[in-house]
Amino acid sequence: MIMVFCVAMAAAQNKHVVTFYNVENLYDTINAPYMGDDDMLPLADKEWDSKRYFDKVTSIASVISDMTSFGDFPVIVGLAEVENRGVVEDIANSKILEEANYGVCHYDSDDERAIDVAMLYRKDLFNLHGSCAAKVDLASPTRDILVAWGELCGEPALVMIMHWPSRVGGVHLTRPLRAACAAKVREIVDSVNAKAPNTKIIIMGDMNDTPRNHSVRRVLGASNKADSDIYNPFAKQIARGSMVYDGRWYLYDQIMLSQNLMSGDGLHLLTSKKGGRRVKNVGIRPAGVFSPAYLLDRHGYPLSTYEGDEYTGGVSDHLPVYVIMCGGK
Repeated sequence: MIMVFCVAMAAAQNKHVVTFYNVENLYDTINAPYMGDDDMLPLADKEWDSKRYFDKVTSIASVISDMTSFGDFPVIVGLAEVENRGVVEDIANSKILEEANYGVCHYDSDDERAIDVAMLYRKDLFNLHGSCAAKVDLASPTRDILVAWGELCGEPALVMIMHWPSRVGGVHLTRPLRAACAAKVREIVDSVNAKAPNTKIIIMGDMNDTPRNHSVRRVLGASNKADSDIYNPFAKQIARGSMVYDGRWYLYDQIMLSQNLMSGDGLHLLTSKKGGRRVKNVGIRPAGVFSPAYLLDRHGYPLSTYEGDEYTGGVSDHLPVYVIMCGGK
């Protein structure tokens, strides 16, 4: 009986996919002096040329397009490790994504590797009212937090996309850097909740920390507890991870939601209710890691574009993560 109920609910509701993808060093082939792209040029050891660039852009667009298996093109696509607005526009303008009619939101950051975060959004479902790049006050420049606000499926919404500092140099030494980023996100959330509590908030990114780490669980205050004002579906360990380092999986890529996206008649995380009890839709994960076989190597790990200087032709060393919401338009 429950299975029939859940399937019927899934069929009746509009499903909207939100995804985040660290696309691993998406540089164009043009030298930008003092911008940290020297390794990714045609005459560099990696021999990064136009063919390899456009192959990667097409592959990223194909991954986004393949998420139509959940129902439709993703309404929001968060991206990390993009060099500039031009590479994001190349993804959005790919023939594969023509139907989605994506808009682009991007800001150049002061990151020493010249990699930024960006957002693609479906202009028919997300009415962008404004955006900004929120800076985190650290001794060394890091990626800005992209903040965009407007109406998502007719409801007030704010989206934050981020790529927190890596663990290079040691986990404990770099922990305060990620904690500072988490504190900045928490500050923005608290400000929005105080001024416009009905706003639906979506937080996504490569945190370089897992859901259980201090920055996410303690500083940001995100968890899978029902009363958490920032709900993190990835805290349930719904997958081994989204990337592999030294043979071990890590779930650094996450999407989190404000409590008002967890239930109700409006836009909310894909769930059903039976007798007051929340039940996942049968056959459809409300949140997960997108891992088709073509994104994996022979070991089942994400297939990166390069292994050292050797071109392998993979899309990224990360897998995209997603949540599925329903309601709205």
